[in-house]
Amino acid sequence: MEIYTVTVATGTSDYSGTNNYIYVTLVGEKGESERTLLDNPGLDFCKGAVDQYKVSSPAPLGPLSLVRLEKQRYWVEDNWFCRYVKVEPPGGDKTLTFPCYRWLIGDVKLEIREGTAKTLKDDVSPLQLAHRKAELEERKSTYRWVTWAPGIPRCIDAKTEADLPQDVRFDNEKRSDFEYSLHYALMELSLKKLAIRFGKSWNDLEDFRRIFWKLRSPIAEYCMEHWKEDWFFGYQCMNGCNPRMIYRCQKLPENFPVTADMVQSSMAPRTHLDRELKAGNIYLLDYAVTDGIPTNTIRGRPQFIAAPLCLLYQHPDQGLIPIAIQLEQTPGLDTPIFLPKDPPLSWLLAKMWVRHSEFQVFQLLSHLLRTHLVIEVFCVATLRQLPAVHPIFKLLAPHLRYTLEINCRGRTQLISANGIFKRVVSTGGDGLVVLAQREYKVLTYRSLQPQYDFIDRGVTQLDKYHYREHTMLLWDAIHRYTHTKDFTTVSTGRGTLRFSFCPVSVCLWSTGSSLVWSTCSTC
Repeated sequence: MEIYTVTVATGTSDYSGTNNYIYVTLVGEKGESERTLLDNPGLDFCKGAVDQYKVSSPAPLGPLSLVRLEKQRYWVEDNWFCRYVKVEPPGGDKTLTFPCYRWLIGDVKLEIREGTAKTLKDDVSPLQLAHRKAELEERKSTYRWVTWAPGIPRCIDAKTEADLPQDVRFDNEKRSDFEYSLHYALMELSLKKLAIRFGKSWNDLEDFRRIFWKLRSPIAEYCMEHWKEDWFFGYQCMNGCNPRMIYRCQKLPENFPVTADMVQSSMAPRTHLDRELKAGNIYLLDYAVTDGIPTNTIRGRPQFIAAPLCLLYQHPDQGLIPIAIQLEQTPGLDTPIFLPKDPPLSWLLAKMWVRHSEFQVFQLLSHLLRTHLVIEVFCVATLRQLPAVHPIFKLLAPHLRYTLEINCRGRTQLISANGIFKRVVSTGGDGLVVLAQREYKVLTYRSLQPQYDFIDRGVTQLDKYHYREHTMLLWDAIHRYTHTKDFTTVSTGRGTLRFSFCPVSVCLWSTGSSLVWSTCSTC
């Protein structure tokens, strides 16, 4: 009789434990152990518990391939979250760890593999190959694609977060914290409505302090003190919420007829616009992507969205400052070019409209599209195409933990037909979809890689561009780590780039206009 020591770890979040029956069977190359009920004196499988049991087999099992867990209801259904199972073979051989990190819901069986990362070429056992195939078939039926809107990345087939599998839902602590924060914000908003209704009207921007009473951090106070100043405007273009729009201007766009005389008063002594263009000290913000976007109507009032061009100058003393702003893409008598020497309120209002367009681009393109929606493609493709034993799955899984639920909540609460964007944002409704479609049409894999993005935008030498410096520190660390794991880039030989996470893996195709997953036959 062979005796194996089995250690089972229950999840640490609330409601992870169970009082249902839990059985285990060890599956080896030479056979299976007895189906064993895991039952010690006292309570088993409590939250955070690490319980140990003995499992017997009439004969040696050989190298262990799988651990089969079974849950059966006892009186009432009680879901169980298993973190991992460890198995110590007879004779003191090396203890094997079988990661799980899954919910067992209902009367179910779940087979898990030993934790060593393996690609398809590493699997030689028929048991392992069959398990790999069965796992992916189950995943593909569970995680399905759907088109939320044409022309943007596809997403998980779930109308709300309640439709998601439990394995990709928020844990209870995360959900409670999220919902508490939401309810607290709504309660605070109600109090502010009362303050506005029974207080005086907003006659001054200082009234913001009365409404946003929580903005008392040193940074917030500093921003409220300096937001009107040109140097701070330039600083926000480099290090604010959306620092990816600025690029070096080597030649003025034809639809932005700025002359040297217009901006001479903003130049440093003994220089002029043409010289600074050649020196690489002139930069541009171009919001052409917002031109002609359908606008929202809020409380019966049609909204307006500018499509500005903003010229900036790297002044040797003042830093990066705006020197000319045009609020539409087509120049003309009705589209003046605003300058710092204009009346102060005119210049301030022009800068505010640039920041308004910046908000739309940041929220819908940099945040929603490039962060949430594009990453969801990676998340769903990873779940559908890579088994849990695959090295890339192990690499990505911790970083994709809450992606699907937060995106489902965003689609239902933020960008839906009656969501927050429709109620308060100029691009709410049709505008946000059109804007996302425009950006996704020209989105390339290269633009998502910081080292190439900075080169393509010509900002590698832009002074005090802290976003670039901090980004490259993180990127280099990730790059070094992934290259130690032999993750490589492969060319297709057809003029199209194919990014492969590793020599035998799921492949991401970048066609220049879209990102498409395809399966490598050896992954």
